[in-house]
Amino acid sequence: MRNLAKSLNISETELLVWLADQAPAADIRHPADFLPPETVERAQQALARPPPPAPAPEPVERRCAECARLPAKAGLRMVEAGADAVCDMCGSSANKRAALTMIGAFHARGLRRLLVVGGGPGTAEDLRQLLAGEVDIRIVDGEGHRNATKADADLRWADVVAVWSSTILSHKVSKLYTDQRAAFRDKLVTVPRRGVAALCMAVTEKVGSGPV
Repeated sequence: MRNLAKSLNISETELLVWLADQAPAADIRHPADFLPPETVERAQQALARPPPPAPAPEPVERRCAECARLPAKAGLRMVEAGADAVCDMCGSSANKRAALTMIGAFHARGLRRLLVVGGGPGTAEDLRQLLAGEVDIRIVDGEGHRNATKADADLRWADVVAVWSSTILSHKVSKLYTDQRAAFRDKLVTVPRRGVAALCMAVTEKVGSGPV
């Protein structure tokens, strides 16, 4: 009796009362019949207590096919997002998805600093938001004033230099960076297409293709 009560996580008195309530009618008296009325009442109240709460469900993260290739977060089970579901990781945004892939490539290679030469104010702000806290970024205004000394400092600072040729980028600005291609060849990548996703994908390919 003691072992059964312990396995059910109830007292022996509660077990006796429960057995008395559930036992079929019989001519002989049940052991619970000999319990004091107040003891029986307390046991019946205890038996009526609500069941313990169910364990919390395992947290899951729904990911699209592209984000499923990225490492899973600790404590989360990754599941495939349905065709109509929004990806929990990238929000089903091509820009964010490409940025996350680029961040993963930077981290895998131990890189941190990205220099972007060109691009408009809108794309610059998008890049800063998408890479915040993960990749340090400098953006050179394609129509701004730059001299050889500043350009040289930028090139030495950066791990990767993306020259965004398809955006508003004057030749006199881009030339400051591409003229030093021989010295910084391993860092330089030309991005021939517009859009944040295109830039991130070009940089990711550069990082994964060889020494940086």
